Amino acid sequence: MKLTLLMLFALSSGMAAEAVEKSVNEAALGWTTGAVKQDAAALNRFLADDLQYAHAGGQLQNKSEYIKAVTTGPAKYESFTFTDLKIVPYGKAAVLTAFVEVKMVGREAFRVRTLQVYVEQGGQWQMAAHQSTRLGR
Repeated sequence: MKLTLLMLFALSSGMAAEAVEKSVNEAALGWTTGAVKQDAAALNRFLADDLQYAHAGGQLQNKSEYIKAVTTGPAKYESFTFTDLKIVPYGKAAVLTAFVEVKMVGREAFRVRTLQVYVEQGGQWQMAAHQSTRLGR
């Protein structure tokens, strides 16, 4: 009986972790799509109110500063392509690490290593912290 309960717990924990990973991946894609499309509503949805966003160049922005910078004026981003993506859940938080190919409008693409922290609030996963380091080619 104990072994059966342990197996059920392990199975349900694995399924729960998979669900978190899927939801965090969707939030990451929602944020990048929002940035590319200059969609303030999407950015508001996928970014936590207390966001701390550190760019690869060292600039730090809060949520309102980031949304204003991304949605004001001509488009800044063409695409974000994630590779070697890993998401590790920690209860109502999760850490995402990945390489990201960033393509900005009118510029050559560049690669960053990113670390992002997501939190679950009211059933919605949102990015609470972002840090990138630009990599040489």
